Amino acid sequence: MPDERPGVVTVTRRVAARVKSRGPKEVLGLATERVRELVLSHDKLIIHERDAGGDAISSPDDLLFKRADASDGPTYARDIGTDSARSFRSRLTGGTECFLVIKHGLVVHATWATSSSAWMRELQRYFCPPPGDVYVYESFTRPEVRGRGVYPLALRFIAKWAGERDVKRLWVGVEHDNPPSLKAVQKAGFAPAFEVSFDRRLGRLTVHPPVGSRAGDCAACLSETPCSGKKLPPKG
Repeated sequence: MPDERPGVVTVTRRVAARVKSRGPKEVLGLATERVRELVLSHDKLIIHERDAGGDAISSPDDLLFKRADASDGPTYARDIGTDSARSFRSRLTGGTECFLVIKHGLVVHATWATSSSAWMRELQRYFCPPPGDVYVYESFTRPEVRGRGVYPLALRFIAKWAGERDVKRLWVGVEHDNPPSLKAVQKAGFAPAFEVSFDRRLGRLTVHPPVGSRAGDCAACLSETPCSGKKLPPKG
């Protein structure tokens, strides 16, 4: 099942969870930034790719990497805050997965991945990875562990996990003005594949055609409608 565009009820639950987890100040700041973007902005997403697979990975003793299940909903809502426990559970269907990094019982990082499709708020499109591939998205690292390489570590774990399930390639999108995330995905073995520029003016969005050496390999990746993909095998 695709990770579809959230409806009004889901958005309300997510906002409430975010306020509870991160406080009203952050949510208000995010809302202000979103309004500013809608009025006038020019941005660009850089889509990166890498082959799935990889060697065994060692991580710090105080960090645990795991594939999430429905029972992680309350902890995710408490520590990450971008979903309520209920909306978190509803997203774990079909080919959509969430991966967590846990430190002493606290979820310090979360990343989503799908073999189906996922809603991209910036482009108002779905990203539909090619058959046999996986799209990685919606990553968040808590401030107290930033700078410790947690995000690239999580990406390498996901690549290894995906390779064990016959996934061919991973894709991830990063905004061009986010140097820490650009550095993190490249540290995890991803390389730029193509770019998608988009403009907003008085609420109107214009998405420009993808450009770059691998744009042709993902010609149908950006879609206005969700698509279904192969369900990933369960954890071994």
